[in-house]
Amino acid sequence: MNENNSWFKVIVPHLDNFNVGEIFGNEDNVVGRKVSCSASELREIKARMGYRLVFRVASVSGSECKADLDSLILSREQVGRLVRHNVSKMDIVIPVTIEGKPYAVKIVCAINKAENKYKKAVKREIKDFVEAEVKDAKLKDVFADAMTNKTQNKLHKKLEKIYPTRVAEIRAITPRA
Repeated sequence: MNENNSWFKVIVPHLDNFNVGEIFGNEDNVVGRKVSCSASELREIKARMGYRLVFRVASVSGSECKADLDSLILSREQVGRLVRHNVSKMDIVIPVTIEGKPYAVKIVCAINKAENKYKKAVKREIKDFVEAEVKDAKLKDVFADAMTNKTQNKLHKKLEKIYPTRVAEIRAITPRA
């Protein structure tokens, strides 16, 4: 075991120096690693259950690491609860740019059994809506709106005008390669 390894406290400056936890390693191998926590641990945002925030360590100074928001993921169990009998599940992946960085917004939508023309119209509306929502938005705000269900509520109201949807949920917001 390398004797240079130690515990580093991981903080997120963009979220008022939120303490994510600790990570074990040395200054060379800690940068670039990911750390995750439940979104409900954020005190300033009343997040819904099932979301996990993933942070990527950006820099090390002393015994602290500074991390940036990397991705938001809805648990597999929560996604499974959305889909019921006699319902069509659609997974839509929308490539977007947030603060100059490429991201993929993944949405799961459950609608009553429908013809393909309605499914295509719903997918097109979801794509247009997501692109408009993230345009000129900050990453922190996009994540906060997704975790508090603001974005999903607006999307659901918009989709109801096209075809009755049971649910439209943001499944993940992840960086694209």
